[in-house]
Amino acid sequence: MSAKPFFYDITLRDANQALATPWNKEEKEVVFKQLLKLGVQGVEVGFPIASEMDFESCQNLAKVTAKLAAQGDKTAANVVISALARAKTVDIQKAWDAVKEAPKPRIHVFLAMSPLSMEHVLQMKPMEVRKQAIEAVVFAKSLVGEKGDVEFSPEHFGDCRENFDFVLESLKQIAQAGATTINLPNTVERYRPMLFVDMVRKVVETLPKNTTVSVHCHNDLGMATATTVESYFVGSAQMECALNGLGERSGNTNMFEVAVALHNCGVEMDMNLSEIYETALLTSKWAKVPIYSKAPLIGIEAIAHRSGIHQDGASKTKNMKKGAYRPIDYSLIGRNENDILTFTSQSGKTAVYEILSHNGYPVDLDEAAELQPVLKEISEREGELSDTRILEVFREKCCNLNGRVIFRTIDVIPEDNRFVFKFQKDGTAQEESISAEGPIEAALLLSRKIGLPVELNSYKQSVVSDADKLWAGRALSEITLSANEKTIIGRGVSSDTLVANMRAIFGGINKLYRQP
Repeated sequence: MSAKPFFYDITLRDANQALATPWNKEEKEVVFKQLLKLGVQGVEVGFPIASEMDFESCQNLAKVTAKLAAQGDKTAANVVISALARAKTVDIQKAWDAVKEAPKPRIHVFLAMSPLSMEHVLQMKPMEVRKQAIEAVVFAKSLVGEKGDVEFSPEHFGDCRENFDFVLESLKQIAQAGATTINLPNTVERYRPMLFVDMVRKVVETLPKNTTVSVHCHNDLGMATATTVESYFVGSAQMECALNGLGERSGNTNMFEVAVALHNCGVEMDMNLSEIYETALLTSKWAKVPIYSKAPLIGIEAIAHRSGIHQDGASKTKNMKKGAYRPIDYSLIGRNENDILTFTSQSGKTAVYEILSHNGYPVDLDEAAELQPVLKEISEREGELSDTRILEVFREKCCNLNGRVIFRTIDVIPEDNRFVFKFQKDGTAQEESISAEGPIEAALLLSRKIGLPVELNSYKQSVVSDADKLWAGRALSEITLSANEKTIIGRGVSSDTLVANMRAIFGGINKLYRQP
């Protein structure tokens, strides 16, 4: 078995590059601070040569880390801040310039060594590749000196079975050149885990004992977690993982799954496991990538039981640390419910999020946090709240919301592309005629005309879930609006889709312009 696990996060680099809208400097800093809260030991902050924005983001995070460390933050003082670079002088220099101000900087150099990549992508001979890799590591080491360290990755290591001896000898020489961490990427997952794990074991047995062996596994066949966990048990101390398993194609190894699997096997680690669930929810929100409902540990349905036999077993073991049909006591990861979720005066925003999501209303954590104090006050009077009671409060506080403006009716005059609104503003009944291409545009123009302007960010139309017995089957409009640097979700429900849309927009206006 390896030493204590070293969790090296790749969310800000490998996962970020796979997002439809990559994070900017400010967004990366928010994610980074959550990583510190989670307690990872290393963070690959980006690929500085990729763009000036990525360089500035990496440089900013190095400075943020140094500032936090100077203020006494021990996590910041000890975390490795790494930047990725191809085995090229210009890349390596750019990576060093980006992270050199961090307390523990690292340059992560990579170069493909699989036969396929060397011949068809790099179009180089094997000995030329080895020479370039060694020279790159020597240069990187000359930059980091004693302050930092160098990591090297033979990209596509998982495809190096047929030239394994060449790669192994290359890694020995690269380690001698100054790379103290040798990372073994399963860049494309093609085979069963133990074939890769056996390659990892041979590298561990060959390299000097003071060399840290790392693995970086992609999830193309859905086995990245298994491969990473088993690699740890043959000597790979560093595990390169991403929050929520984000990354190129099918993603990277999911950090949470690896951490919990090792915990269940009795492995001690420095990860703050209780931060996992909130981190997962926040990551989903920031990345705009929903969590699959059946995702292990963090999916909404990961704790759901529908079979009568399963429900019976879950009920009989619901207060036990080890449940009949669950892998852990979910409080371990900060998910304060196991098989049955209820709300009491002691519950937090996570419980509100779970109950509403389970009942067909996918709110985010910010909305849940706003509703939690209201539910807590009710619970202090009434005791434990049922899902039905929580839905009643949600409907009252978050749907068809009245305030400064109250929607009454909308008449559509199609031949003129005109919409006539009857509504109330600040207690006074009003009627306005608006020309527009459609009713939503008309409502937005109306908001400007009455001095309560809002901007449309997104629009979603669905049907209320059968879980809500009162409103099941009605149209549900969820319209994200913004004004004055604040963004909210307006919700409207009606048997008429047009009315649901109008109620959502008017309700959103009332959230953004609350009565004094």
